[in-house]
Amino acid sequence: MKCRVCEIGCDINDHSKGRCGTYVSVDNTIIQDPAIGYMGAYPISIETVPMLHFYPSGKFLQVFSTGCNFQCPGCVARLLASNKSLGWPTLSPSQVVSKAIHQDCKGIVSTLNEPAANYYLFRELAIQAKENGLLVGCSTNCYFTDDTLGELGKLVDFMNVGIKGYSNRSYRTCGVSSSIPVFRNIAMLFGMGVHVEVSVVYHRGNEEELLQVAKTLSEISPTIPIQVMRFIPFGDAPIELEPSIGEAERICTSLSDYMDHVYLFNSPGTELLNTYCPQCGDLLAEREFHGPMGSRLLKPWTKHTCNCGYVVPVTGTTAIESYSEAGFMGGYRISRAFGMVHAVLTCMGILDERKMLEVWRDISDTDTLMQIHHLIQQPCSYLEFISLIAEKAGTQEQGGQLSSFIKKRMELVHSLAAENSGHPVYYCMGSPLFALNAGRMENNLVNFAGGQSINKLLQKEGKPGINVQPGFINEHNPKTIFISGFLSRPLYEFYSQCQQYSIEADAVMEQRVYAIPPSWDFGSPRWILGLLYIADKMYPGKLGVDIKKEADEFYRRFYGMSFEDAHPNRSFHRPSSSGWPRNIMGCTHA
Repeated sequence: MKCRVCEIGCDINDHSKGRCGTYVSVDNTIIQDPAIGYMGAYPISIETVPMLHFYPSGKFLQVFSTGCNFQCPGCVARLLASNKSLGWPTLSPSQVVSKAIHQDCKGIVSTLNEPAANYYLFRELAIQAKENGLLVGCSTNCYFTDDTLGELGKLVDFMNVGIKGYSNRSYRTCGVSSSIPVFRNIAMLFGMGVHVEVSVVYHRGNEEELLQVAKTLSEISPTIPIQVMRFIPFGDAPIELEPSIGEAERICTSLSDYMDHVYLFNSPGTELLNTYCPQCGDLLAEREFHGPMGSRLLKPWTKHTCNCGYVVPVTGTTAIESYSEAGFMGGYRISRAFGMVHAVLTCMGILDERKMLEVWRDISDTDTLMQIHHLIQQPCSYLEFISLIAEKAGTQEQGGQLSSFIKKRMELVHSLAAENSGHPVYYCMGSPLFALNAGRMENNLVNFAGGQSINKLLQKEGKPGINVQPGFINEHNPKTIFISGFLSRPLYEFYSQCQQYSIEADAVMEQRVYAIPPSWDFGSPRWILGLLYIADKMYPGKLGVDIKKEADEFYRRFYGMSFEDAHPNRSFHRPSSSGWPRNIMGCTHA
């Protein structure tokens, strides 16, 4: 039988479950595989979906299942997008609805995997949610047939549509033939009164695609919020595809010629997360970076009308008190948690996907994830994290070898720190005005190396940090500044911003600003190399080790390749976007 949920139209029979791998044929009827259910349900703020013009700051229950009808390279949720059974206990739609009501959520939103892969499950969830007075929405590639969308559009209140590009060529990279159904469906949803926001990935080379997307959307309505996701290369994506934050800001300015509200994500410190009046330019709502593909309002956005008379197209009321997710919860941060576990398993030689999923299942409960969230923030407690994962994987010997390598280098830095201390350091991510949280691993690496992180003076926290004023940096005058190895910015852009904001700390004037190599300071056991790098930059010539030789030893011992042969991207577990030893190549999760 031909599946009519999406435009791919798979043939599903006794021998095929279709592209998604989540449907079966029973008595000449296509149904949801009975093994499929919701594998997670966590309260989140709506801005981490992300949705910016729908019930701002509202608390929603995020749910996810498994499967996807697309096959996109560099997928940030590759694990859940796969159609593999993870062996997790699942929740039924009625259990999800009960959970949402119990946790006082305004509604339910399906994210991380594609709802087209769980259409009958999601339809039942939407029906039950509406019967209980809850709002319903999803993040989707929106490749539904028009018949399916006509049914679904009557059940949902909002959708974030992920657009892969404008051309058919861009959609063929995701394993489908055409972009036409997506734009047709966006127009259909908008006409049905569903609140629609769109997200589109920007990587180097697809500037014209983005402009065509904006032009096409403007013909539907220029009021549709468009979220530009600056491409962060995971998996086997080369780092050369990652545009700088400055480049991303410039493309957003071009898109604003066609669309009223253009927002930039994955770019800490950018002002383009804010809402500005498209008529007079006044600032109407201020936000800051809140993790991958997320944001948060800095204060309640209760007035949606500008003084010039322009009315921002916002659906629903704003929550006065914003919900704040704990630890790894919220939006796509859960996928980064898996990446950190994956990073340790890879260094211990666990490359079998089934074994990795078994370990993840054992530690994916909320309490253990919170425990891990705390363990990974300190150099010493990170060794406990390694022990925990090694115990779950049954690889205590390999875990011991990894910990031993790290301990030896920690002792070297500790000895240096005992003789050199008090060096003021500032740690930022992406922009000089986005300070990493005081308690994060990066700042604790600085203090372990004998420095004094001025970030520790901040009284407020965000995820993973907060916006600060130039005066904070100038007042505490760091002698060295480090830029995160996860979301970075080229030094020439960084110094230009410092000049723009009149940041005149010694680190800037003496050009002692350093961008940490990718994943050398957080998310991976490679942080030990970051610790050596930090100590060497703080106290030049005193550490007494060759950083490149140390990196080469680490890469050879734990990745089976030389440091020189690595082509790193932003992945926590992969040391290289290409050129892995053959026995590791099959392990491709971001």
